[in-house]
Amino acid sequence: MSVIVIGAGFAGLSAANHLKKAGKDVIVLEARDRIGGRCYTNHEFAGFPVEFGAELIHGSKVILWEFVKKLGLTTLHWKKTDDSMVRLEDGRWMTMLEAKQSSPEFAVTRSWDLSDAPEPKADENLGNYLKRIGFTDEQLQYVKRSFANAVGDDMRFINAQAAWYEFAFDEENKEYLEYDYRIIEGYSLIYNHLADGLDIRLETVVKSIDWSDGVTVTTEHGEIFEGDQAVVTLPLGVLQSGMVTFSPALPSIKEEAMAGLQMGPVMKMIYQFDEPIIEKTISAIYSRLNPPMWWSPSFTRDVDGQVWTAFVSGDWARELLSLGEESALQKGLESLCAELGKPELQAKEMTLVNWPHDPFSQGGYSVNLPGATDAREKLAQPTPPLYWAGEATAAHENAATIHGAYLSGERAAKELLDFN
Repeated sequence: MSVIVIGAGFAGLSAANHLKKAGKDVIVLEARDRIGGRCYTNHEFAGFPVEFGAELIHGSKVILWEFVKKLGLTTLHWKKTDDSMVRLEDGRWMTMLEAKQSSPEFAVTRSWDLSDAPEPKADENLGNYLKRIGFTDEQLQYVKRSFANAVGDDMRFINAQAAWYEFAFDEENKEYLEYDYRIIEGYSLIYNHLADGLDIRLETVVKSIDWSDGVTVTTEHGEIFEGDQAVVTLPLGVLQSGMVTFSPALPSIKEEAMAGLQMGPVMKMIYQFDEPIIEKTISAIYSRLNPPMWWSPSFTRDVDGQVWTAFVSGDWARELLSLGEESALQKGLESLCAELGKPELQAKEMTLVNWPHDPFSQGGYSVNLPGATDAREKLAQPTPPLYWAGEATAAHENAATIHGAYLSGERAAKELLDFN
């Protein structure tokens, strides 16, 4: 039996690996000129690996650690207590630990200890829910700066019930919020490992998928690939755009799923400086300006200068993207200068990683809209001969993560194998 896997991101590579190990004839079609999807380790910008896409391992127990250990990779634990600086809304500048101890308003948006609060309503957005349970304007601003920015969009677009899973009242999920790790050698070592031995066709842009009798995939250049089954790992934004057509049309459950999800406008702005701009013991800055979140890929590296990444989503990103690339980068630099009180700072190099304008992603990652808590489950549901994977199909607690994408590929491969 032959299988076509569409997309060579973590979901597609995972599915292809599991299917190949099961003895299936697998071909992977990838639109870009590289593998990895929205995970992209750049080795040229700074002379060491800098993640232009997904960057973190979220949690100390997720599936990715199997590859870290197998490949002998080195990780950096981002502890967020003494190595992160916070600008509180009242203007005070202190470490994360000090901020949590001195500001109850800030602390609750880090611990998410809402065990006494009522559960969200089905159609409630995160902002309305938090207001209903008594969050102040100051607390809501901290949520916008940190949690919502990490989820990928403004609170008005975030499904409160879906966010409830990430508030993590049990200890296993709570560590997801507190423990993040970076791979010093870069994520590329893992996705290159997953690609080893697979038949991957790069620069192969899929335009149509006929699944009326087996699967026939036609590319923009008229190439035709035929298979008995297919695993579709196209990003949500690409599926919603209609740039890939399906014949027959997808069932209503898929349309409902796509209507219940949104591709968050997630971007990165990365700056290289000749000299350290802050003490080398500091790895991150939580700003009250736009961009709201900064971290240093050069942290602990033996380099002369520093590299700083601004991570921006939601309305923060919409504001910056409306300025154009050059002005957005300058605005980001000005905000960093203001937070550090160093107006004279100049960047040696700077670049904007614009995932919303990338035609093969059309956004950063998926956000569950209010009133559509089951959208991810619907998108993941098999429709033989098509099977579905990608971070948008992952369970709420794994969505928008690399490990979630990997697990979705594994799940889709198992569904395919179980059906046949």
